[in-house]
Amino acid sequence: MVCNYRFCKQIISTYKNGNRRYCDQECYESEKRERSKENYQAIKQLLKEIKCTESIFRNFYKLYGSTPINPNILKAEEINWSLMTSFKEIDGQNVRFVGSYGYSKLENNYIKLYKL
Repeated sequence: MVCNYRFCKQIISTYKNGNRRYCDQECYESEKRERSKENYQAIKQLLKEIKCTESIFRNFYKLYGSTPINPNILKAEEINWSLMTSFKEIDGQNVRFVGSYGYSKLENNYIKLYKL
């Protein structure tokens, strides 16, 4: 067996415990720190994207309010449309919220913005 720590890769002797994945406690803790850093960076990137999208919706809500707008106006902003923090039904419309601002797609392919 080989140590699972990404920077070690020593061969582990099986005479102590055949189920070990790391050669010693230091490798285990180091790998745990590396995984924790990766998870933190992924969460940090997601939160940054949420804040950016919420900011875009806030600015457009200030400009247009809740009047339907053409989604081509938002294309230049490169919004991640799969991103949402909550989902509600308002006035029979399914509204996807990103932070405090949300949107729903209308039948005429226009978008209506909402604020919580």
